[in-house]
Amino acid sequence: MFVLLMYGAMLAVPLWVIAVVVKLISVVLPGRRPDCPRDLLLWSAGMAAAAAVIAYTIGLGLVQWDASEAESGAGSSPAAPCRSLPPGTLDQLAGHEPSYFPLGFDCLLDGGRVVEADGPYGPLNVLAAAFALAAALSALAVGFLDEYRARARKSLT
Repeated sequence: MFVLLMYGAMLAVPLWVIAVVVKLISVVLPGRRPDCPRDLLLWSAGMAAAAAVIAYTIGLGLVQWDASEAESGAGSSPAAPCRSLPPGTLDQLAGHEPSYFPLGFDCLLDGGRVVEADGPYGPLNVLAAAFALAAALSALAVGFLDEYRARARKSLT
């Protein structure tokens, strides 16, 4: 299921980039409305939230893809993300454990030790968190801007 969503998210990335570029061009061109900064902040919050969802969805698909490949088929053991472990550690491999929050893929060793597998999960976690934080801060900034404008109007009257 997540793999299908990952494909949709990967198709959404170019559309997201085109929307951001078009918006940046429209900001640079003359003739903006006076309330443009508020709208731009609100739009930026929405686009950052969309980017966070896209990044996390791609990561979910990758985790499920690796977990699915490790469960069946020829060459499924050891799990593909665990194959890059050092030879001594690879000999102790007992299993694997996918993690959907935070994104990750862990290799379980004899004796209960857990080693993080190689993969793009760390950067995708950081990317999703950074975009989510940017969305929250932008939405918060819109609220502060609205409050500031309301108080400024109130003090003028």
